Amino acid sequence: MESLKKFSPAFYVVIILLFFLPFVNLSCSGQTIMSLTGFQLITGAEYSQQNIFDQNMPGQQDITDIKQTDKIDSQPFALYALLAAIVGLLISFFRNKAFALINTIIALLGAVFLIILKINIDGDAKISGQEMIKIEYQSGYWLTFILFIITAIVFWLIFREKAPVAAPVNETQPPASPQQ
Repeated sequence: MESLKKFSPAFYVVIILLFFLPFVNLSCSGQTIMSLTGFQLITGAEYSQQNIFDQNMPGQQDITDIKQTDKIDSQPFALYALLAAIVGLLISFFRNKAFALINTIIALLGAVFLIILKINIDGDAKISGQEMIKIEYQSGYWLTFILFIITAIVFWLIFREKAPVAAPVNETQPPASPQQ
């Protein structure tokens, strides 16, 4: 358990690094429109709309020169999950039971923020895309979620660990002599 205590801050470091991986792919008719990392979900992203198949339909004017840029709004729950990881990292350097319990709660909050983020993104896609846009959650999202859960379990185990009990020394009896 001691080695687990030593490496417990590393869980949060990995979670923070996972925000650089793709969290969400947006696709329409089986073609990926764009991929968003965790940090892009936090800051928002701009993208240009163009014909999905990059070709014109019969009777349609040439729109290859016309590009319309739209913005994907920032997602506050992605920011909350990142902040939970940063705060958890800072607190994980304190090594007592109270901080282990606080870290358990922070890791669970990070996982809850990711669930709420998923619900919000799914709801936004249904409203804006009339169910034509499909959301695919990528490895960055799922690994971050799983690592938040694992981190919560690890800190719960650290919290539940029993302190070593020193054997009472009985000074009234002489020490046992080795038998020959």
